[in-house]
Amino acid sequence: MTILEEKLIELGKYKPELTRQPDFERFWEMAMEEIYPSASGIPSWRIDTEAREISEEYEVSYAFNLEDCLYPLEKVKVYKASLEASDGTLLRGWYLCPAEAGEGNKVPGLVRFHGYSSNKGKISELLLWALQGYAILAMDVRGQCGDTPDARVYSSGAFSGWMTLGLDSPMEYYYRQVYLDSVQMIESLARRPEVDPLRIGLFGNSQGGALAIASAALLARFASSIPGITANVAAVNAGIPFLSDMKRAYKEHGDGPWAEFDWYFRMHDPFHEREDAIFETLSYFDIMNFAPWVKCPVLVSAGLKDTACPPPTIFALYNHLSGEKEIIPYPDYGHEMIDNHVDKQIIFFARKLLR
Repeated sequence: MTILEEKLIELGKYKPELTRQPDFERFWEMAMEEIYPSASGIPSWRIDTEAREISEEYEVSYAFNLEDCLYPLEKVKVYKASLEASDGTLLRGWYLCPAEAGEGNKVPGLVRFHGYSSNKGKISELLLWALQGYAILAMDVRGQCGDTPDARVYSSGAFSGWMTLGLDSPMEYYYRQVYLDSVQMIESLARRPEVDPLRIGLFGNSQGGALAIASAALLARFASSIPGITANVAAVNAGIPFLSDMKRAYKEHGDGPWAEFDWYFRMHDPFHEREDAIFETLSYFDIMNFAPWVKCPVLVSAGLKDTACPPPTIFALYNHLSGEKEIIPYPDYGHEMIDNHVDKQIIFFARKLLR
């Protein structure tokens, strides 16, 4: 037996207990209700996180503002896209679609989520997909290194970065609104007249993989109970996914965003007296806890020398997925873009989404 085979047998058996809190499902149902109006026509609402109460009613938008972007290709339409998030933040990104796509010729849609501390990327990166026949959306994650700010106000400070923003409560934690932004982006894409809402694919690396899993899970779980959900996520590719099995990820990380917690504890809690409370908050955002809700086929990749998202944490997610799934381990890769995986992505989405 090779070293790789031994390692994969060990990782294949790793399925830790989910760390969901008793109100995990209700917490996310209430969050989803914020961005989907009820069947009775009652509008959604904005939450005052400090007061823990509704601050104002709000009509959530699922309509992109699209601005033509001159680009020397006749087969693809390129737009600058913006979307008002449920807290009023203007999310910005790119939207590309085949020139022949329209209401009478609907095409599958893709959403690409970017990695931690990155942004929506370049038009050229998205052409790979638009030229295959997909409508593709790529938008900034709020507050990170793009053109989208984070309009929220947090009740306490944080270490440099976004991992420790709003740790006082799950209601306030940074990724709560990021997950809702992701759902809103997907729903907005699904409602485009040229997009087939039943053929939506999600993908991304690292943080992007986490957002793909979380949003696919939320849409699948509440599709039958929350009116207004039209997006059907038909396939997910989660590359070297971040934010999984969070406590183990923190214990085993060698670099990457988890280092923010090293400094946070040093400065705010040097004896880890609040450690349990902090990881209880984080459990609401641990994508391992979302995995059983994902219903569509999922392709996962893992770098077996990854020290930012240690391989066991990725297998924890994978082993809790209950539907059709495949994981591709790359023995000699760390936390990095894996060029060899792009062909796997193309084949995966073509089989699941193209007709």
